[in-house]
Amino acid sequence: MKIFVQLWLLTVLLSAGAPVQAQSETQPPTFAYVSDALEISLRAGASNRYKIIGAVRGGTAVEVLKVDGIKAYTQIRTPTGVKGWLPSDRLTETPGSQEQLASVRQELERLKARHQDLQQHMDSVVNAPEGGENMSYPQLYEEALRLRQQLAQYRRVAPDTVALDERNRILQEQVVALERQLQLVEQENRGLRNDNHQIRMLMGAVILGVCLLLAVMMPRIREQRRAQWSRL
Repeated sequence: MKIFVQLWLLTVLLSAGAPVQAQSETQPPTFAYVSDALEISLRAGASNRYKIIGAVRGGTAVEVLKVDGIKAYTQIRTPTGVKGWLPSDRLTETPGSQEQLASVRQELERLKARHQDLQQHMDSVVNAPEGGENMSYPQLYEEALRLRQQLAQYRRVAPDTVALDERNRILQEQVVALERQLQLVEQENRGLRNDNHQIRMLMGAVILGVCLLLAVMMPRIREQRRAQWSRL
């Protein structure tokens, strides 16, 4: 009788642990982030009745080992190698606010460095008259287009950053100045084309006048020559 009871208890325990084992075998190893809480307790089993074996700080990246969908608990491994269970709703697929803030700060520093290089290049192009006036119209157009694309990229990456907004405003003013220079170059090109056209028309009129004058004078010159020959 005692052996029968032990076998029955063993069967119940195995059937209770089967969902966890089956789900852990089908669940591939993944990573998650602990939600933004001060500290979350790690327990020895998938229930709050198990003893606490440690704690994990909010925002920590952990490795997901097993998921118990029935009890809504997940077994994880911390970066230090500690294994434990915590409620599944304490995990999220996105990094915590602290890690996101650090990533945004790194991106902001990278954008500041890129913008500083761009500003130095703009200073050499816009603020130096000899550099800007010697550039051809296609080169000025390509430079303005490239600056506008970089300006749009800065606005997409950090639209809520006050410092970048100020730098974008300065860059926008520089782009406007470069576009004005483009307009001046285009006007000068149109003026040169008009001057060349007028010169061609004037030369054509002069040549036509000379031809008409020769056409009028040739008969008289011939008559004078005939008169001279007749006198001889």
